[in-house]
Amino acid sequence: MHIDLVTLSLVGALQALLLAPLLLAATRAYTGVARQSLRIWGTVLVLQALGWALMGARNQISDWLSIVLANGVLMISYAETARALRLLLGVPPRRGLLAAIGIGGWLGIVWFAQVQPDYPMRVYIATVSLGGFLLLLLWPLRHALRRGGSTAQRVMLLVLVGAAAGWFFRVCELVFGDVPTPGLLAATPGNIAQMIYSAMEPVFASVGFLLMYNELAQTELRRLARTDALTGMLNRFALDEMAQELFQRTTPHSGAVLMIDVDHFKAINDRFGHAGGDRMLATLARGIGRCLREGDVLGRVGGEEFLVLLPDTGIDDALMLAERLRTAVSTIQVMLDGEPQRVTVSIGAAVRQAEDKSPGTLVRRADRALYAAKSAGRNRVATLDAMRTVANVTDAG
Repeated sequence: MHIDLVTLSLVGALQALLLAPLLLAATRAYTGVARQSLRIWGTVLVLQALGWALMGARNQISDWLSIVLANGVLMISYAETARALRLLLGVPPRRGLLAAIGIGGWLGIVWFAQVQPDYPMRVYIATVSLGGFLLLLLWPLRHALRRGGSTAQRVMLLVLVGAAAGWFFRVCELVFGDVPTPGLLAATPGNIAQMIYSAMEPVFASVGFLLMYNELAQTELRRLARTDALTGMLNRFALDEMAQELFQRTTPHSGAVLMIDVDHFKAINDRFGHAGGDRMLATLARGIGRCLREGDVLGRVGGEEFLVLLPDTGIDDALMLAERLRTAVSTIQVMLDGEPQRVTVSIGAAVRQAEDKSPGTLVRRADRALYAAKSAGRNRVATLDAMRTVANVTDAG
């Protein structure tokens, strides 16, 4: 069966050209890094379409266009492919290194095309350059091979490995095979395999890219759905989930919670406005977070209330930590309208009891202890669990 490599090359160019405007149009719906990476990918498809179209016309146009310009365009497209994927993965783009690989490879191809014509050397140089680009693509994707790794990233890995295999087959054919008329459009098994794959690669790679973007977007949406926008801490929804997990893996007297409320916070809002109040809350959240132990969970319940989940913690340790938090907060100073402002907090502590049927019961008991602390004068720690029946209020002194 005769396979026309020129037709394959032009089919690949056409597919890339048709995909490009779709991706470029889609960027209007995105912002930030997502928009930038999608725009780069759309540009990559245009460049690949141009490069493969020029290569497919090798016998119809000058070598300067079909070899020098075509390889230059493809080198740029490979470098931009790596940059787009690295941006999407959140790793440094390495633009300088990508440029060095692309320029070095292109100059080598130009030398062995125009100055000292040697087709095998052009293939070797192109393969080395492509290997450099692939390494910069494959390295940040290596985590996908671990158990539970990203499915979308595995798809992209498969696409990239397929591209590498095509080039490797072509090089092996040049080194070990009998190629009587070497050239890109010679119908050798290596050229045919690479051309077929290259014709489909824009579709495969674009599918992999979009799957990666969708996976990352879904992860970000889940993160945003669980994060308090003001403090960056967990929100009420995420806290409920974490409290349920804590309750399931603890036994009575081995898991505690702290309910924290900022004293007289309304006065801050009334005097400095909600912007001042928001700044105060964000600062307090960071201060509280610095006092917690590894494994402790902090989140904002709402308004000026915070909840701390303490796994593997008895009531005595919970009270000690609560007192440390209360003291630390009292030392935090926030400049509002040029004036240093301090606040205090009241804290209610509760530890899981044998009769607790749900995490909600535990949290409600901590909330009642918080009310006891406020009723006793604020700026103090209280619990209803010490001695099991009486409130134990730690005076602020």
